[in-house]
Amino acid sequence: MASGLIFNPIHLLHAAPLATSTATLAHALLELITNSAFLQPHIRQQSEPVLPTWYDQVFGRAVWTVVTLNLSTISAAAATLLLNRQRRDLQTPVFYWAGMAGAIGHLMFVPFVAGPVQRIVEAKGEKPESTRDMERWLSVHRVRMLVADLPAWIAFVGAVLTL
Repeated sequence: MASGLIFNPIHLLHAAPLATSTATLAHALLELITNSAFLQPHIRQQSEPVLPTWYDQVFGRAVWTVVTLNLSTISAAAATLLLNRQRRDLQTPVFYWAGMAGAIGHLMFVPFVAGPVQRIVEAKGEKPESTRDMERWLSVHRVRMLVADLPAWIAFVGAVLTL
């Protein structure tokens, strides 16, 4: 009887895409800050031999966080849309669709970052150009944040506000 008043799992489901897209955007911002540090002029030369080993360790762990967050966002948004098919208000479903498109859009950038990531990780031992590949990765990363992650987050804020 009172369980819906104290804890309503449907409300949790409605808010889940906002929570996971917030985490995705925060993760992306932290990656931008952290990885940009290697490109600072005063340490760029020292970054060259360190970056492949460091990035291999970090990327191998972080990629699973990003995949999990985006798949969770997509799944929660799809479940919300599926469970609320009968809703008459057009606004909220449009926000969930837009947010889900942004989360899917994040994953569509994989082909554009795969090359630079692979070259950074495999640059150990040879004359690396890891910092140049990191610049390429960060360029794509910035675009992805602006056209996928940020719009998804904004859409889910809109979705939650229109519930």
